[in-house]
Amino acid sequence: MSTAGFFSRFATSITASIRSGLWFTLLIVMAVTSLLIVALTVSSDGASAVGTDSGRMALSFVVFLVLVATLLGIPTVFISIREQLGRFPFLHTFLLAVAVGLSFMVVAVPAMLWAVLSTGVSVDVWLPVLGVAKLEIWVIALLVALAHWALTNGTSATVTAFGLIAGITLGPLVVMGAASLGTPVKQVTTTYYIEWKDQNQALDPNTGFPIDPVCTTPSTSTAYLTDYSAVWRAAEVIPLALVSSAITPAVGDYEMPGYDASQGSTPMTIPLDLFGTVDLAVRELQLPVKTSIHVNECENLATEGTPYPTFNGERKPRDIIAASESGFTSGLVGQGIYLAVTGTAFVVIRRRTN
Repeated sequence: MSTAGFFSRFATSITASIRSGLWFTLLIVMAVTSLLIVALTVSSDGASAVGTDSGRMALSFVVFLVLVATLLGIPTVFISIREQLGRFPFLHTFLLAVAVGLSFMVVAVPAMLWAVLSTGVSVDVWLPVLGVAKLEIWVIALLVALAHWALTNGTSATVTAFGLIAGITLGPLVVMGAASLGTPVKQVTTTYYIEWKDQNQALDPNTGFPIDPVCTTPSTSTAYLTDYSAVWRAAEVIPLALVSSAITPAVGDYEMPGYDASQGSTPMTIPLDLFGTVDLAVRELQLPVKTSIHVNECENLATEGTPYPTFNGERKPRDIIAASESGFTSGLVGQGIYLAVTGTAFVVIRRRTN
């Protein structure tokens, strides 16, 4: 087939797919939902609070929505495409899948632009994130295209496409879950609690805690936890995690409504967006489980201004960032291996089918 003939047939398949209604309906839902998410995020009560960035948060919501729409939307749209137009050559199938995936991002551009401009999200944030999101669209499109190219039965191709997507999104979690079958790590937590004597105890008017606090005899608790430091790279293969690791996680010191430092209030350190939330969770998996934790509420009050700077001595977000590394390269390599194995398997299936 000539180049002109190929593009003519490709354009015809695009037109026929849109006319079917399903693809067009999903695009409308995507456009409206993305705008609604940004509107609710940038206009929320906490949008202007110190230590937050509503623009970054809104952008992360929309990008995650695009990725989820891609993961579910491409194979769903291909159900009707296969029923209407039948089986295509690989290049045609792949480009059609890419067109479906990129269309979800295109209709979300107004929402993403609104999010970026609302607080002036810098180019070093949105450019890498959107670039990797586009890469993930191509990856998902390739998986769907391989299934529909290699399998003659449309139903089998659709089920297989969803299975391949489940493999790249849920498979890494299964690998990590296997780590829980190993020997758990024993963690002992020793806690010194502030002693509250009676109602007449003198309290610091700024903190609400006792003046010159005294801590009780320490109490201990024991937990048995799974150490994921040997398998954390598997999590980076998940598309949402890979996109999140495209930038360094950023955190802010969030001041809740009614915050008053003179009354002993302390800001809460939180990620500025969903990218940071996901990436911090993966980064924390890199760090070996602490075998011994000491929590002294008296010392915390003196040094941190609060007896509870973290929950049960857990690591602070900035400490996690400083002690960990980006898993972006690991995620790319993992997805590359997944695609190579999948592609090889379907080439064999196609040849045997022919």
